[in-house]
Amino acid sequence: MPFQKPAARSSLTVDEEPTAQVWFTADTHFGHGGAIGRFKRPFKSAAEMDEAMITGWNEVVGRNDQVWHLGDFAYRAARERVSGLLQKLNGRKHLIIGNNDGEPTLAADEWESIGRYAELTLCGVRLVLCHYPFRTWDGM
Repeated sequence: MPFQKPAARSSLTVDEEPTAQVWFTADTHFGHGGAIGRFKRPFKSAAEMDEAMITGWNEVVGRNDQVWHLGDFAYRAARERVSGLLQKLNGRKHLIIGNNDGEPTLAADEWESIGRYAELTLCGVRLVLCHYPFRTWDGM
């Protein structure tokens, strides 16, 4: 049976003003050498790409900032690798599950929350977060 996080972490609604910065990112594909060519990333190896993304992330994200990762965090990485990456990255990290986020990514304890979808109100703006595009959504 595939790994399942508790139901309480599968859907989130946050309705508060931020006390730290809030960041959004997606499709980092840590460890995915094929992402270099496919997405035209300027790196010679997956290791070089990973280190550059970690450095860039930590240059802008503070330890207490909120980071919403909208899917495809790492590609075919073991749980230990995913945990190691998350420990190196600043911020309190939330995962919105993408098509490449397998059991090892979902099993990492370092996520503040995990869900397929989230709704947030941030500085008075309603946000709907999902890895996949929507044609319509609630309140459109």
